[in-house]
This record gives sequence, C-alpha cells and structure tokens, in this order.
Amino acid sequence: MAETSLSSKSFFVHQEDFVQFSASRRHTRRIYIHPDILKSSKICTGDVLALTALDFPRTNAAFAVGLAWASLDAQPDTIYASSSHIISANVQEGDKVRLFPLSMTKLPPGLPSPQHIRSAGIIEVRGDDSRDGRTSINLLRPDWLPLLLRETLIDLKYVHAAQRFEVQIQGCSRRFTIVSVSRGHDPVTSDETADQLGSLSIDARPVLWTATWDTQVVLQPGNGESEKNAKPLTDESGVNVEHSSELEGYVSVGGLDKQIQQVRDLIDIPLTRPDLLRHFGLKPPKGILLHGPPGTGKTHLARAIVASTKSSVIVINGSELSSVYHGETEAKLRDVFKEARHKSPCIVVLDEVDALCPRREDGAGGEVERRVVATLLTILDGMDHGKEGEDPARVVVIGTTNRPNAIDPALRRPGRFDREIEIGIPDALARLSILKVLLAKTPNDISEDDLRAVAFRTHGYVGADLSAVVREAGTIAIKRWISNAPANQVLGTSSSGNTGDLSDMLLTLADLESGLSSVQPSAMREVFIETPQVRWSDIGGQQYVKQKLKECIEWPLLHPEAFERLGVKPPKGVLLYGPPGCSKTLTAKALATESGINFIAVKGPELLNKFVGESERAIREIFRKARAASPSIIFFDEIDALGTSRSEGRGNSSHEGVITTLLNEMDGVQELVGVTVVAATNRPDVIDTALMRPGRLDRILYVGPPEYQGRVDILKIRTSKMAVDPNIDLEELASLTDGCSGAEISALCQDAALWTMHDNMDAPYVPHAAFVAAAKAVRRQITPETIRRFETWRETSGLPSA
Repeated sequence: MAETSLSSKSFFVHQEDFVQFSASRRHTRRIYIHPDILKSSKICTGDVLALTALDFPRTNAAFAVGLAWASLDAQPDTIYASSSHIISANVQEGDKVRLFPLSMTKLPPGLPSPQHIRSAGIIEVRGDDSRDGRTSINLLRPDWLPLLLRETLIDLKYVHAAQRFEVQIQGCSRRFTIVSVSRGHDPVTSDETADQLGSLSIDARPVLWTATWDTQVVLQPGNGESEKNAKPLTDESGVNVEHSSELEGYVSVGGLDKQIQQVRDLIDIPLTRPDLLRHFGLKPPKGILLHGPPGTGKTHLARAIVASTKSSVIVINGSELSSVYHGETEAKLRDVFKEARHKSPCIVVLDEVDALCPRREDGAGGEVERRVVATLLTILDGMDHGKEGEDPARVVVIGTTNRPNAIDPALRRPGRFDREIEIGIPDALARLSILKVLLAKTPNDISEDDLRAVAFRTHGYVGADLSAVVREAGTIAIKRWISNAPANQVLGTSSSGNTGDLSDMLLTLADLESGLSSVQPSAMREVFIETPQVRWSDIGGQQYVKQKLKECIEWPLLHPEAFERLGVKPPKGVLLYGPPGCSKTLTAKALATESGINFIAVKGPELLNKFVGESERAIREIFRKARAASPSIIFFDEIDALGTSRSEGRGNSSHEGVITTLLNEMDGVQELVGVTVVAATNRPDVIDTALMRPGRLDRILYVGPPEYQGRVDILKIRTSKMAVDPNIDLEELASLTDGCSGAEISALCQDAALWTMHDNMDAPYVPHAAFVAAAKAVRRQITPETIRRFETWRETSGLPSA
C-alpha cells in the first residue's frame, strides 16, 4: 500500500531555518520532504503525518503531528521539521525517525486517529525548566505570555496532551508542556458523550485537537511562573475573557474618560443584568459606532472594551469577510453572528465597518456590498428574537470607522447602531492623560509640570502621534546610552554574561522634545509647513502691531477663563494691510513661532484652479484641516487674489463661488471654533466688503513704514549679522532712510556690502561711508500719496482697528 511504503522508510531529521521556504509562520506546522518521496508514496501536500522515533512505540511513545510539504531543498533520506516537532517526538537533530500518515487503515498503537479531531476550547500549559538554568520568565507585560503561547499553538495547528513545544521569549528558547486539552465550558452533546465513552476502551488512542483563535490558553503556575499568569487572557481576536477587574482594560486608554463612560453605560447593563431591562420592558442596545479621525483611538478603545468585559469577543476587520464568490461574504457574516449567539453574552467588533457596509445609493459599492448591507440589517433586526424557548441573544456590535458618512444610512438608526460616539482630536488635558499612559511603563525623569507643558504645546496631535513621539524619544535615549556605554555592554559580551546596568537609562525631557520635532500631527500632514523660526525680536519696530496681534491671537489661548467670565468671544480674523515691504508676512511668521499653535500658510493664487469647483473644494479642505488641528491659524497671503469684491461687475461666476465659499467657511452655519484667520494685503480697497464685517475679518491692522526708532531697530538687527565698521552711526542712517520700508532698509545693507566688495574684495568690514552712500541712493517706493490712500481707505471703510 502507499502508506506502507512511507511508514517503512526511515529518515534523518534536521531543524531548518524555514524563512527560505515560507514567509508565513505556518511553516512551523510543516514537515518538509523531498517531492520524489511524496510522489512514490502517493502522499499529497497537506496530508497529516505523525513523526516518531525509529523505535516507536517500544521505548519512545512520544510523537509529533504535522503536515506533509514538498521541498527540493530536502534530500531523499532527510526531512526537515520545526524545533517543536523534534522536541515533541523526543528525538535529537540528526536522529533517524519514521513518518506515519494518519490516514492509514492500520495505525500503530499510540497514534491518534484523524476521524475524531476536535476543536480545543481550553489548553492548560506548564513551563519546563529552561536549559540556561533560569526558571522564571520576567516579562514587562506578563499577560502577553498566554497570547504568545496561543499563537504558537495555532501555528502548529495540531496539539495533544503531553505535547512539548518551544517558544522564543526575549531572545531565549523556552519549552512548555501541554498538561491537558478540553472543549471548554460548552454544553456536552451526544456526539461528545459517545467520544468520551469510546475513550474508555482498552484500545484507546490519544485525542488530536486543533488550536484556533477561539482557544483559551491557561498557564499553570509552577517553575517560577506567577499565579497571575494562570488565568485565561485574550486579545482582540475573539477569545473568551475572564478578568479580575472590569476596569483593567480601560487603564491603557488615556484621554477618553467621557467616551468610556458612555460605552460602559450602553454595554455593561445589557450584558451583565439583562433582567433589569426586561423588568422595564426595554430592548437592549444592539450596536455602537465609534467614529473620528485616524489615530484617535477608536480601535484601541474597542480593544479595551474587549479586555474589560467578561463576555466573549469576536473581532472582524471589515475587509476580512469580503470574498469573490457569490454569497460567500454573506454566509461568513451569518456564521460570525451564529457563533456570537452561541457564545452569548458576546461582543462583535467590526473594525473599519465602512469597508463592509458602504452606502448602497451613490456609493462606491457594487451588488455584493448591497447584499452584505441587507444581510447585516436583517441580522441586527433579528437579534431581538431568540429561538423558541430561548431568551434573545445578548450580542452587542461595536463598529469603528473614520468615514461615518460612507456607511449606509440604514445602519445609522436606533435599533442597529443605537449610539454614535465621536472620538475626536484630544484637547490639552486629554493629551496629558495619553502621555501619562504612554510613559507609565517607561523609565523617565520628566516632571508633571514639564509633561503638562508638552501636552499644552502639542496642538493637533492624536494618540497615535503621541505614541510615535514617545517611541522616537525612546530611540534617542537608546542611541545616547549606546554612544556612552562600554563596547562590551552594548554588544552584550561582558564577562559576567549580563548586558550592563540599565537603571540609569532614563527618558529625559530633551529626548521628548527631540521626538516631538520629528513627528508631525496627523491632522496637519497634508497641509503641514515647517514653522518659520522668526521671533518678535527679529522684527524691528512695529511695537503697536505686535501688541495688538498678541491681544487678538495669544490672549484667547492663554487666558480663556477671562473671555468666558466676561462673556466675550475672541476675534475671528485679523487683516494686515499696508504698503509693500513693511513686514506683514514676516509678522505672520513671527506670530506662528511665538504662539506655538498650528500654522497653515495659504498663498491666495495657489488655491485657484481652472476646473469647476476645485478652488472651492481646496478652500473647504483648508478649513476642515484647521478645525481638526485646532487651535490653529490660517494665514492668507495676498488675500486680494481670492477675496476681490463681487460688485466690480466682472461677471466671473467661478470667482463668486470662491468668495461665497470663503465667507461660509469663516462665518456660516457651521461655527468656526478654535481657528483664527490672519490675512495680508496691500490692496484692501479691492477686497469684498462682506469679508471684512464683524465675525470674519473683524479687526484690521495698518502695517506702515517704520518710524525713526523702528528704523534704528531694523538696522541693528540687520547689521548684527554683518561685519561692519565699529564706529558706524546707526542713528544717522535711520535719519537718512526716512520714509523707507523695512525691505528697503534691508536691501540698503545688502547694497552697502556689495559696493564694499566691488571696491575691495579683501575688505575686513563694511565701512560707514558705504552705508551712507547706499542710503542716499535708495529709491523709495512708498510715496506720501500711497500712505494717504491707505489712511483714506481706513477712514471711509468704518472697520474697527485692532
């Protein structure tokens, strides 16, 4: 027979690095055999084989179970297996072994029969003494160990009692033994009873089990393992949870206290005390939709709910159920809720639900998506009605998405997704809470006040951004330690066998600041510009303008309680107008740097597009990003290109659409909260009057040519970066430049240096005479008529000054 030809052979067994065979972790369940051997034995790829010692079962009754797999790298007399297979069969690498197909008609005693393979519910595991003499496993997160063991057993697929396997933990090989395997706490069926009676026969065979994501792994205490590892744990993959504290999972969530309370109010009572709802004749909520921008913690909150409830959990990614075959996606969806009913009480988490249930009308979905939506609606509506003689299933659905408007509207009503909870951009206090959670298990010397200051400066950062900041800071701290530590500690080659003392390796505030500079807020990445490093001290003169801008922009941020107490709202917008070259744009740059809030710079002509509706869409997108990253500043340079008056009689309908969109965004039905608009122009007379009414650009600031003291300050700032005559008279130069703009004074210094280089390329500095000559030659572009025109417009416009 075919199987006899394989079982009659013997092979040398070797452990191989299976990366060359497969990129998947499923390679650990495979036994690699030469294709000619498989062909001659009529064994197919994927057949179940038992690997035993050569003298099985006389002196060695241990065995391992794997899948036959063809490999040209294997020799005809050699097979390759994982370390867990070799350990389970109680053989050494290089030993001779035998292979038995479990489909044989006459299996040797001591091998399992494939006819009654069962799905494992609970697997009890005990840790063996490690080969390096250490018996305890000190993990930063001990609750991860059962999860790691379960993933390893799932990769092996087939398990049995007394099986041994190996796991890599923190760079060391750890061995474990399966103490017992059972179905769990499900009701015993008649088939199971027959199996149990059959196992009492004299010719009883070992029972073969399969490990799945529904399997619980219980780590028994002993050999240095702590008691807290001996309880069933779970992650988001759909395993029953038994936790000592319902709040345990929520500890890992920061800044979402309000949302957590809403979730607990909706979920806890229906799942734990359904009798209270029945007493009042109320139907339990069926679903919750968590929505918000990417990175705000929707999936993380859903996982925290999973870790905090005593119910069963099934987590489904929206795209996982999709199938190309007709009706298969709907069948998978029905199977998920059938399993949830069986595990009641149960929570079903639909991650990225918009991929599973897009809008049926005017949406991107096709016929398959429409059927899936209809199936889900039918399932949700039928959860109120259990089978005859049974109570309704206690199943709650939690959906997460960052595109709530892409979901079919039929799902977004009471009775399906009963409550929609927004997970928005965190405010300062929420960011502080998130940072505390992230740094709770990180050694650091950052004080509470410093952490609060960082939280108040990270406007627009979501939880994922702050996690990236802490990760970058940790990387910087590690690099600093590596650069200062001895080579033997860095490489782990010290004579004592340890890697050195890490107790002084702390995360510092400087590390956090460096990490902050390398991570951009998610809400601003599409429109993010490098914040210009311009300070108020870099601008000469204009003290009045600086003070008024601080009052309009910085006061609402620094003293919000005063505005609330007096019942006033901060200005929505500020218009900087004046002759060209008078530091309007430079003032906006300094405002961005000094205020420390998110800054979006928009050049007016950049938003104009030849395609219909694209200019309006670009403006809406700018304001949407600014709202998401609030508090923020939108700076419109040369706003006259966008906001030209509609009463000019030009008849340009596309231009009117741009103006209308800008007006609606600044002060329309949707209130602009946390966003300040700063605009600059040298042609205020052509701007539409509706744009400059109170509630939009309600403060105007005239930025004119610098006065005498302002010119002295500009010359000091400019000449401080030059090699100049020690006896230079800046006051004389300031007198000679009366009526010049700041740009013209800066150009004057540039011309003086060029003239000096023209006369003597080796000159040590720029002499005073060169500055005087340049000052006398400067051509003034700001005439008295220009200034008079601005003053006339200010008087006739009637707009209040800032």
